[in-house]
Amino acid sequence: MKTKGLKTLLIALLGVSFSFQAFTQENASGEDKGNWKDREICLRNLSMYYEFYKHKNYEEAIKPWRIVFRECPASKESLYAYGINMYRYFVEKENDPEKKAAYVDTMMMVYDQRIEYFPERKGDILGRKGIDLLRFRRQDGIEFIRQGYDILKESIEIEKTSSSPVILTTYMTAAITLFLNDEVENEVVINDYINASTILDAQLAKRPTSRTRKAKETIDENIKESKALTCEAINNIFGPKFEANKNDKDFLELITEFMIDAECEFEPLYAKSTEQLYSIEPSADAAYKLARLFFKKENYIKSKDYYLEAIERSENEEDKANYYYELGIISQQYFDQPQEAVRYAREATRLNPDWGDPYILMGSAYVAGNSAMENEFERRTVYWVAVDMFLKAKSVDPSVADKASGLVNEYSAYFPTKEDLFFRSIGIGDQYTVGGWINRTTTARAKN
Repeated sequence: MKTKGLKTLLIALLGVSFSFQAFTQENASGEDKGNWKDREICLRNLSMYYEFYKHKNYEEAIKPWRIVFRECPASKESLYAYGINMYRYFVEKENDPEKKAAYVDTMMMVYDQRIEYFPERKGDILGRKGIDLLRFRRQDGIEFIRQGYDILKESIEIEKTSSSPVILTTYMTAAITLFLNDEVENEVVINDYINASTILDAQLAKRPTSRTRKAKETIDENIKESKALTCEAINNIFGPKFEANKNDKDFLELITEFMIDAECEFEPLYAKSTEQLYSIEPSADAAYKLARLFFKKENYIKSKDYYLEAIERSENEEDKANYYYELGIISQQYFDQPQEAVRYAREATRLNPDWGDPYILMGSAYVAGNSAMENEFERRTVYWVAVDMFLKAKSVDPSVADKASGLVNEYSAYFPTKEDLFFRSIGIGDQYTVGGWINRTTTARAKN
């Protein structure tokens, strides 16, 4: 047993010796940064902590690591990365809140000392520092969210278009949290979003990646859900800038998108921006925004004209499906044209077959147009077709399942009775063609 123990110790010391030699050779030609108090202590403890660290024995590694951190701060930049990894491990396994907080405070000190001795990557390191602070201490109070936000803001100011997508998304999350806790005004959040979005757009234009695309989608969704977008705030930010930027397509698109999200289409700024955008570039998107403008103004004829133009110009099937669907709603509710509504809704389902809302629109339009049928029985058969559409919506799109189920229950009550079917020699389950403008084959059913 003694021989075995001695052999283990010799192997460990030999490993330390090799690590020591490797470190000495690595630094022989490099610049000696900082004034080390004792070079032998530095080299010995560097090798010792790393030997433990690479075997993930962090409890033993941290002891010599602390000596190096204190005595040899400029020795090697990896010292700080490894230290953060170890303290992150300690934080994650610790259950005592006070000890957790102390570990996080030490992590912050490690980041600060790294920046002091290796300032070349200050922006990136600040980003990492801010993320770790928010990750581990955001639940401890709003002051930590404010600190994390300020750290990330400084990081982004330094890194600019090189900012990591994760730093940008975390920054926006912190900004929105501060806004929701009345710590910053919504105009601050909107300006933060504009900055982060501009950086991500530049990154996507240069080298689109799924990570960057996901970050952009995340901050877009978060700003919409935050309720920071108000008509007043948008007017305050963009109104004074309009004249100077009215020929900037990106600027106009940003205003109009914000105002649509905030339901500000009644605002004069939305009208000016939309019309100016269309005059610069009469695209599908610009035509769509004018369609919404005239819809809000209750000029449904002009709104329909611009919807049709948007459909004609669009090359994006999902967008085109949305245009058809909204035009179908206008046709049914404002022109009292259920047949047109069905036609537009059917086009929407053709372009986006997994979208449930157009099927619900079709079912509602069939019901709205059943007065054109010849008699009461024929009018009741229309509910069979309507319920078919609601069931189809439920089957293709789980997001509308509850709404569709409610409509199925509501309209099934208007089915023909068993007696109605008996007197017309129609059996339950028989195929039946509903005539007139509907002209669809369905299954005969009786109301309960």
